[in-house]
Amino acid sequence: MKRGFSVLELIVVIFIVSLFGGLVSSTIIKSYSNNKLVETQSVVQTELNLAIDRLSRVLRSSTLIMEATETNFKIRGYPNAADNAPSEINFYLDGTALRYSVIPPTGQAPNYTYSEADAKTYSLVGKTTNAVNNPAFRYYNDQNALLSFPVSVSSIKIVEPTLSAVDTGNILKSPIIVTTKITLRNFKTNL
Repeated sequence: MKRGFSVLELIVVIFIVSLFGGLVSSTIIKSYSNNKLVETQSVVQTELNLAIDRLSRVLRSSTLIMEATETNFKIRGYPNAADNAPSEINFYLDGTALRYSVIPPTGQAPNYTYSEADAKTYSLVGKTTNAVNNPAFRYYNDQNALLSFPVSVSSIKIVEPTLSAVDTGNILKSPIIVTTKITLRNFKTNL
């Protein structure tokens, strides 16, 4: 008498192994997706934190506000601590990117000149969701009262950058938001 497996038994075993394999592979895929989401959130959060840190350091060194809108903030200040003279610095939205340009001064104090041809442009955030209806910049007076647009640059004492961004790979379903309030040190009235 020959002993072996029937076709029905083989089909049942193949079905059970396939079912188990499907469960294992879906768990692996879901784990990979969750890991990719957490990694992407971390990358965007780090990018925003670095941008806010850069904004804070530069804005605290500002000596003159030249322009202030929802998506653009132009100042004279010191982009680097070792600078001897203030540069013209413009933080602005360029499509979905938050960029800033630095124009170093030429000439002698106090008659520095600033040439657009000397501008160097840097990227802070790759894919922002900021716009006029989701402002990158809000401004406050010395009483910490929110100023309404159009803003009088002479009234600005505090700047609140609020940066929101998603990843370039479209993994995040909602933007990550980072904000802070920066007191313009060189504009304090009690100095």
